[in-house]
Amino acid sequence: MEQRDRASRDVTRASRVRQFHDFTDLPGSYRTLLEGEIKRHGLFREPEWFAYLMRNFFETDELRLYGVEEADSGRPFLLAPLFCSTRDRAVRKGHVIGSISHPENYTTAALIFDPAVEHSVVALEALFRHLRSASPDGHPRRFDAIRIWPAELGSALGDTIHHALRRAGFFVQSYANSFNRYEDTTGLSYEAYFAQRSANMRYNVRRRQRALEKTGRLELILVTSPADLESALPDYMSVSSASWKSPASMFALETLRLMHLCAIKGYLRLGILRLDGKPAAVQFWIVSGGTAHCARLAYDEAYKKLAVGVVLTNFMIAHVLDHDRVNKLDYGYGRDDYKRGWMKDAREYYGFIAFSPSTSVGRLSAIRHIPGRWVKRLIKRGLGLLGWKRFKNQDVEKGADQA
Repeated sequence: MEQRDRASRDVTRASRVRQFHDFTDLPGSYRTLLEGEIKRHGLFREPEWFAYLMRNFFETDELRLYGVEEADSGRPFLLAPLFCSTRDRAVRKGHVIGSISHPENYTTAALIFDPAVEHSVVALEALFRHLRSASPDGHPRRFDAIRIWPAELGSALGDTIHHALRRAGFFVQSYANSFNRYEDTTGLSYEAYFAQRSANMRYNVRRRQRALEKTGRLELILVTSPADLESALPDYMSVSSASWKSPASMFALETLRLMHLCAIKGYLRLGILRLDGKPAAVQFWIVSGGTAHCARLAYDEAYKKLAVGVVLTNFMIAHVLDHDRVNKLDYGYGRDDYKRGWMKDAREYYGFIAFSPSTSVGRLSAIRHIPGRWVKRLIKRGLGLLGWKRFKNQDVEKGADQA
């Protein structure tokens, strides 16, 4: 323990925190660090991704790009794209800084560490200590809270964030963020993947596929380029409008912008199932960083009994496994029952809200949120015990009556 703390102090003293205006301001060493991360994660670490998120979800907030580096050499330990906001409901009238993340969690919080750094907790602690003392807008007032999300439950990243926030002196509260179904498909062909589905599911998929093929009117189309996307969008909009899905989720402006970004960068996989030349089902997938993400899916309710969605899902998975050779399938957030047959694995994502003890707003927010959580738990537990006692008393009275 003493050795670890000593190493922590040494790294903290030997490091410094820098702020950059945007990604074009990054020195060569930071660009090299970012390029390596892009090779591993693809789209979700590219500057264009963060520009997309800021434009669509953090439009009134400010981008803050921080680096933690060795004081003498300038060697980067960490690069962290963050946003500064005054809109966080957990911190009333406060300044919050946090990770730039998509509401649907396509990837974990973008904290980009040099893989060779041994003390990632210490590097992150140095950043959090700086944020605790830094002014958000050039005035004496400091940040009141930090919000970092998402991290997988039980992951090394989650542990690193939690320990770094605590060591930097923040009052930390974790919270459940989302549920995700996925499957590791490293080295799997579609044939091997499909053989691992249940017998009932395999029979159902094949039966539905054969039934549509026998009509001679089935078309399965894959769109990947910007030009083809433009001509395919009417089909996408038509099916979305006739489906059970909310139009706001299927063709919101941020969704269409994401489709265009993916098409330009080569990550788009838009599947369309047509019967008699009419679009019956659509699916928007993103293939990046070795993972195929199902972002949107819908089918026209008029074709529900033909299971067009099942047939299209099977087509999309076959393509990303045999042509894109992805190592993972990701079915997005949510606990929908239909996902279980396609994806064997599940995980929980969570986030952290950390309140600064150095500001009055931070301290008041911590008092309001952290003890309140335990009070709620105690109340629930008390109500549960009360309900059990009532049940026991009623059971005793019933037994006495029967006797």
